[in-house]
Amino acid sequence: MSAEPGGRCLRYESVFQRLRLRYFARLLECHPLPSGGRLLDYGCGPGDLLLVCRERGIAAVGADSSPRCVALARERGLEVVEANAAGLPWPPGSFDLVLLQSVIEHVQDPVALVARLRGYAKPGGLLVLSAPTPGNFFWDDPTHVRPFTPKSLELLAELCELEVIEINYVFAFLLGLRLRSSFFYRVLNLLPFAAGSNLLGVFRVP
Repeated sequence: MSAEPGGRCLRYESVFQRLRLRYFARLLECHPLPSGGRLLDYGCGPGDLLLVCRERGIAAVGADSSPRCVALARERGLEVVEANAAGLPWPPGSFDLVLLQSVIEHVQDPVALVARLRGYAKPGGLLVLSAPTPGNFFWDDPTHVRPFTPKSLELLAELCELEVIEINYVFAFLLGLRLRSSFFYRVLNLLPFAAGSNLLGVFRVP
C-alpha cells in the first residue's frame, strides 16, 4: 500500500527495511515469473519491491492512489501510475503476478478489491498479498479497517475463486517454515511491543 493514505511512514529504515527487502527477494525467488513475465505491485508506495525487481531484471510496474507515493517512486526512476483498482490502465490478463503488500486491511471491501485485481493476472498467474493479524498494535494505525487471520485469507480466496498455494506467516516464510495456526499471532500479540505477525497469502488464478 501507500504506507498510508495521508503520506505517513513512506520510508522504512534500519532492520525493518532490511527485512522488507529480504522478504521481497525471497518472494521472487520462491515464486519466479516465467521468461518475459510481468509483475504488478498494487499499492506500491515508494516502490521498494519495484526496486528489487529492477535489480533482478524483472519487468514490473506499480500503481498507487497516493500522489506523494507516486512522486517518490518516479524519483527513483520507477514506472508507476496514480490510480485505484477501478482506473488501472492495463487490459485484463496483463500480468503473471499481482501483488498487494499491506493493502487489504485498509479497504472497506477487500473481497471486491481482490476480485477486481485477480482479473489483471493471466490464467495460471499468481495473486500474492499480505495483511496484519488481530492485535493491540493493529489499531495504532487509524487507517486500518480490519485485520486478517489464516482462516479469513482462506475464505477470501474461496470467495474470489482463487486456488490457495500458500498461507503462511511472513516471519515463518523468511525462515523457510510453513505455519498457519492462529496460535502464533496470538502468542506474538502477547508481547509488550509490536513483534509483527503479518500473514502471507499466495493464490493462483484458475
